[in-house]
Formats: sequence, C-alpha cells, structure tokens
Amino acid sequence: MMALLKAFYRGFVGGPDFNNTITRKFILEDKQLSVTMPDSNVAAIDNAKDVSFPHTSSIWFKQNAKVYMQHHYVRVMTENWMYVPPVGVGTSSEYGMLSCQVRIKQTSAINVLDKTALAQFVVQAYDNFHNGPEGRNTEIRQETIEETSQMARSFTPDELEEEIAELIHLRGKPAIPAAKLIEINGVDWVFYQEVKNNRRSHLDFYCLPLSPTSFLEVKFNHRVDRSDQHKKWAKHALESQQRIMEAILLTNIPASDDNLVAHNAEVV
Repeated sequence: MMALLKAFYRGFVGGPDFNNTITRKFILEDKQLSVTMPDSNVAAIDNAKDVSFPHTSSIWFKQNAKVYMQHHYVRVMTENWMYVPPVGVGTSSEYGMLSCQVRIKQTSAINVLDKTALAQFVVQAYDNFHNGPEGRNTEIRQETIEETSQMARSFTPDELEEEIAELIHLRGKPAIPAAKLIEINGVDWVFYQEVKNNRRSHLDFYCLPLSPTSFLEVKFNHRVDRSDQHKKWAKHALESQQRIMEAILLTNIPASDDNLVAHNAEVV
C-alpha cells in the first residue's frame, strides 16, 4: 500500500532502484574499472562476459567495435530502466526510459590524454558526420536544393541557406553545445550532449582518457515517449545519472586479478 501511495505521489513507477544494485569489475590493461549501478527493470542487451578490454590495441578494437553514426565503440555493459504510470493502461502509456551504456572508443586523430582536445574532438566528430556524405544534414541540404530548383520563384543564395538552416533545426542534426569538463569524485570528465531544442529526448556522454589513443565513454539515453509526462520523472533520471557516475571508479589494478574474475562470474 505504501509503495502505491509513494508511486502516486511521485507520479511514476520504475527508474533506477538503488536498493537493487549490481557491481561489475573490468580489467582495462593496467587499470581496474568498477561499475556499480541499479539492475535493469526491463529486458536489456546481454552484458558481455568479458572482463578484460585491451583498449590500446587497434586490432582488438577493429575486431570488436560497433558503428552507429559517428560513434565507433566496444560495449562494456548496458542497463535500462523504464518509467511507467502508477497504474498501467497498456504499452502506449509508458513514459520513457533511461539507459546507461559503458563503452570504449579509440581515435588517432588527437592525443586523447589532452582533455581540451578530447572535448573539441567529440563535438567535431558529431558535426563532421552529420554534415558529411552520410549525414542527415547533407541529405536535407540536397533535398532542399532539388525542391527549390523546381519552384516557379527561385531562391537567392541567402534565402536558400536560411531555408536549409531552418529545416536542419526542425528535422536534422543541429549544432550541439560545446563539451565541458565536469568533476566527479575529484576526476575531470569530458561531458557533452546530443540535444535538440524541439525534443525532450537527449543523450548525455561522459568521457575519460585511458591512453593517448583510447577513452572510456559513459552514455545516458533519456528516451521520452510521452512529452506531457516527462516532468514527472526527468529530475529522478538526472539524479540517478549523477549517482551512477559517482559509482564508476577507475583505479590501479589489484595485485591479483583472480578475485576480479570470480567477482564478475558471481554477478553476471
């Protein structure tokens, strides 16, 4: 009864439950990555059984990396948390979902240990892809040029660019805010967002250098299915995101990794 009353007071059920957490530990060459976060409350992608990630190896990365738009990464683990109404009325009533994915990226374009360079790199990678040959903005530009060329009244170059800019703002991938450094547990992470002014759904990314060519990235996906209900769970999702980040630790590897392997075998 109390749980139901609490749900009605908050306006939602679900989200990360910090009374039900899991801890996984991974070997990143000479470092140990410890991740503690709530278990998924919805079916998630099976987490990898691997505990060792040789992040400086370009061969390993090419063999294991997944590609989505400008993101080239090797997934370490993923957890998902659904937000739903206190009383469900079908799947269409789902408010949305918060997901967290820990992954590793590589690049030889910069010295990743330079966090200022890394901050510029992640934003530039977004711009380069979406305004490049395979990007959505390029597709919008080409479509607009073709459509306007068939109109009775021709557009001036300035008018055409204004029309393209408006369409990119509405339907494309507009410029994202500059990345910045955020301190968590005394460590500076590079933080950036993929966000649009006309959408509540957004992506938050935290990046931490591992070597001159590799970095750890933690991605949070705030997927909003019902914008009219987002206010009810938005604060809880952001607070949960902060707590999860505070429980991600990168330390020197223990003298023996036997306990690490046994530990992950217990929680998988």
